[in-house]
Amino acid sequence: MNLLALGLNHRTAPLDLRERLTIDKEGQEAALELLSRHVAQGVVLSTCNRLEVYTFDDDDADLVDRLVDFLSAQSGVSGAELAPHLYQHWGDRCARHLFQVACGLDSMVVGERQVLGQVRAAFSVASQGGYVRGPLSRLFHQAFRVARHIHRDTNIGSHSRSVSQAGVQLARGLLGDLSRHRALVIGAGDAGRLVAQALADAGVREIVVTNRTRWRAEDLARELGGVAAPFEELPRLLVDADVVISSTGSPGYVLDRAMTRRAVHLRAGRPLLLIDIAVPRDIDPGAADLEGVRLYDIDDLQMLSEGDAAALERDLAWAREIVEQETRNFREWWDSLDVVPLIALLRTRAEEVRQAEVARSLGRLLGQWPDDAGALARHLDGLTQALVKKLLHNPTVFLRDSRDPDQQQLVRRLFNLDNLEGGTGRRGRK
Repeated sequence: MNLLALGLNHRTAPLDLRERLTIDKEGQEAALELLSRHVAQGVVLSTCNRLEVYTFDDDDADLVDRLVDFLSAQSGVSGAELAPHLYQHWGDRCARHLFQVACGLDSMVVGERQVLGQVRAAFSVASQGGYVRGPLSRLFHQAFRVARHIHRDTNIGSHSRSVSQAGVQLARGLLGDLSRHRALVIGAGDAGRLVAQALADAGVREIVVTNRTRWRAEDLARELGGVAAPFEELPRLLVDADVVISSTGSPGYVLDRAMTRRAVHLRAGRPLLLIDIAVPRDIDPGAADLEGVRLYDIDDLQMLSEGDAAALERDLAWAREIVEQETRNFREWWDSLDVVPLIALLRTRAEEVRQAEVARSLGRLLGQWPDDAGALARHLDGLTQALVKKLLHNPTVFLRDSRDPDQQQLVRRLFNLDNLEGGTGRRGRK
């Protein structure tokens, strides 16, 4: 099965590398055009926490190398630098991975729904540009159905909502009326975005977004009704903010104890709430020892959330079971692609034999009933069509149910179907 997902995410690559590979909305079409020079078709998924390429190619020779070459050409990052951070999923694993991504099982905050819209947008751009078709298109459409199924029939989405609400409760508990306070969002990760949106919905007076990649900050600021600020101004922004949400995924601390201490000194006693959603952490845990500072991380929010841990685990198990079943369904559909042409060939061979026998019989019988040739021809045609359908019914059902390559090859030999293909041979599969 020549389906491949190759990429990196928040678990495998540091923020500075992920940012260098980021493809913004305006660059999607150009990236797909570049990708088309390396593979037959593909979809590029670029979010805050991942960059992945999904592709299908009849020729799997050097497919991984071709995708790495694309990533290098797109980003300017060498293949040697990329290699330690990349994962690859072939065939069934590709399908399973996409299903997990689309429904939020692979997200930093499990069950978040935003990623489904991002997957839809990536597929839409690729589809409209003619860069995706056939099995790859089928895979993405099934991923959308899987995500809807899981969000409809399980409660994993409530987990991300409860974590976000826990952030709001913390802010209210420390600051009181949120309409008189400012929020600072550092980074544009999925988890931080959810908490920031919950704070915005709760009426925070002002939201400022800062990020190393300016356009990401601007996008999130527009979404939240706030303003974007340069990342270099972080020390000043920290002084002005009352609640800080950090979600960069940086390998080191974005806010160390010294920067926080200087900000606290300039705040003249105003309390400061720090919510660190990043993994690894963005904020030095030592900042929690400073007077007037309250620091919480993603684990704290999860423990404070209204969600039932046991119920969440049950929902996660249910969601994973759905993903596994849908992966098997996709595999069965994929395997059927080899059976359908074989069945068509079998029926074509039978039709050729039938027509030849009808012509031969007509030649013999017309001499006996020359005045009723039309009726005789119609009678023979209907009779032989019914006969062929009955004879091929059991072989057809057998082929569809078994999907055994050895049995398929036996049928080809029994009915001499390879010669009927005109020398084209079978479509190769991994």
